[in-house]
Amino acid sequence: MNPLPALLVRLRGRHTGEGFDRRLIAPMIVGSILNPINSSMLAVALIPIGAALGAPPSETVWLVSGLYLASAVGQPVVGRLVDMFGPRTLYLSGTALAGVAGILGALAPNLGFLILARVVLGFATCAAYPASMYLIRGESERTGTDSPSAVLAALSAANQTVAVIGPTLGGLLIGLGGWRTIFTVNIPLSLACLVLGALRLPKTRRDTKAGWAGLDVPGMVLFAGMLTALLLFLMDLRADRWWLPALALAAGAAFARRELRHERPFLDLRVLGGNPALLATFLRQTLAFTVTYAFMYGFTQWLEEGRGLHASAAGLVLLPLSGSAILVTVWTGRRKEVRGKLIVGGVAQIAGSAGILFIGDGSPIWTLLALCVVLGIPQGLNGLANQNALYHQAEPARMGSSAGLLRTFMYLGALIASSANAAFFTDGAHTSGLHGLAVFMGVVAVLLLAVTLLDRSLRRVCREPVSDKGKEATVMPLSAVDDQAALVLVDFQKGTAAAPGAPIPMADAVANGVRLAEAFRAAGHPVVLVRVETDLFPPGRTDVGPRSGSTPAEFAQLLDGLAGHESDIVVTKRNWGAFHGTDLDVQLRRRGVTQVVLGGVATSIGVESTARAAHEHGYHVALATDAMTDVDAGAHENSVAKIFPKLGETTTTDEVISALKG
Repeated sequence: MNPLPALLVRLRGRHTGEGFDRRLIAPMIVGSILNPINSSMLAVALIPIGAALGAPPSETVWLVSGLYLASAVGQPVVGRLVDMFGPRTLYLSGTALAGVAGILGALAPNLGFLILARVVLGFATCAAYPASMYLIRGESERTGTDSPSAVLAALSAANQTVAVIGPTLGGLLIGLGGWRTIFTVNIPLSLACLVLGALRLPKTRRDTKAGWAGLDVPGMVLFAGMLTALLLFLMDLRADRWWLPALALAAGAAFARRELRHERPFLDLRVLGGNPALLATFLRQTLAFTVTYAFMYGFTQWLEEGRGLHASAAGLVLLPLSGSAILVTVWTGRRKEVRGKLIVGGVAQIAGSAGILFIGDGSPIWTLLALCVVLGIPQGLNGLANQNALYHQAEPARMGSSAGLLRTFMYLGALIASSANAAFFTDGAHTSGLHGLAVFMGVVAVLLLAVTLLDRSLRRVCREPVSDKGKEATVMPLSAVDDQAALVLVDFQKGTAAAPGAPIPMADAVANGVRLAEAFRAAGHPVVLVRVETDLFPPGRTDVGPRSGSTPAEFAQLLDGLAGHESDIVVTKRNWGAFHGTDLDVQLRRRGVTQVVLGGVATSIGVESTARAAHEHGYHVALATDAMTDVDAGAHENSVAKIFPKLGETTTTDEVISALKG
């Protein structure tokens, strides 16, 4: 019985606006499985393809590497296009091309043509996953569900299910109709995606001309060149190929130079570099899938060549791998916590790698089945955990390209695994080579566990909401304080601080603001003090009427506890927000700032307006909710509970200072 419906039943209908649009689930899932099903089915087809086309393993490995190379390069590029133009067009184009690639593969007359079909298939399957993550984020904002764990779990469960069922399905198909049948699977899947996508994916109105004009094509080309050179080197590590890493470095330097200077970069390196939590997630993805694919390809080849099993029998031996992965994904999918999943996944990979050392040509089948059960556990945990971490760590406006990068780092792991298989199976997939591969897997698994344990930000990812004075319903934890973070305190001045403050006393909010300023100065981070002058306030008509009377001469003077520091940046505004009509953005950009930490008064006016603008300008936003207050407690609580979680990470003064100290 397929456990996926148990997850999907939680996703209520959309027409009343009550929950996630369940019509999107089918196209998201069917489209996103195109890549894993083609990746995993090939595991049992390499030996039959090599025998049929007279190609050794050193040549058939390009069937694996070709797809992953195309996917690794294409995923973030197509993901960026999804961010800019919306998911519908990219989804439909990609899934249509997947059907064409399936036909090409089924009719391939030789290995070269077959490799070409796999490359086309790699590019074709690049759109569906970034489009799905983009749609999930959009529905999250529409429904106000900041952590749609059931939807993310359903997407992950589908991908995990297909990835681990793929070898079994591939073996059965090969047994029924030969290796070409694994390519024909793409034809009905492509048709299903086209029908579901055309009927259910939303149409988005975008300024296409402006979008193409702002597209960073040179940046994409340099990125593709850098990644291609690096991956080609990793596929065949030899000293005489030194020019490939040199080319990758040169392309990387040119890419970084362009992206740091371009107004609308393909990858915003400043923002990405200022998000160490997301970078750690990318690293964990590579490590986790290096072990996953090393086992999937290496163990499967050993079953067929070293153990002497037919492809269909090898696929059946791998069934427990899929069973345990599916059960673990469904069982843990509704739990938001990330760190525990990764720890258990890392330990299970270490245990499984050690277990491989105790099997040989004469090992009973039950031991092989037990080994698959153990190694199915991390397959069900690691991908789900990293996907959930990315959902909370990535910039919403670049969710498509971030999701694409997550897949790129997964493929990087797959290519490393492919190179490891080639290195350890130089004379065939024998037991000695399998044991060497197991040692390699164990080392990588230890690194994964170490990276997980050392990443303090994971303790706060998907933290449950807390309820406390001044930080009601805090739904987004502080993942990190960027290396290029700035503190922006809004309207802590004599004229505004005269109010009592609600629900946080004004004196407490100011005291926390002073603590933050002192901590930021001590850490060498910029401190921006924003003050408001009302002499030229916008004259637009409002229900409350025009401002009357004059303000005291000292109204705009900064509070004594904050003023007087030469290193601070002082910005004077004449609007609610601190960006419009000021040089705040220029000041921040000149200093390479990627994240702003906000406090001030009033929460629902100056702070919220500044937070909205900071979010729209592409900064990471952190909001110290105990370093701000309002004149209206209800307005403060509405901003903190309803608005801020959609703009950034709500946190406290103590958490920010702790993160600054590392």
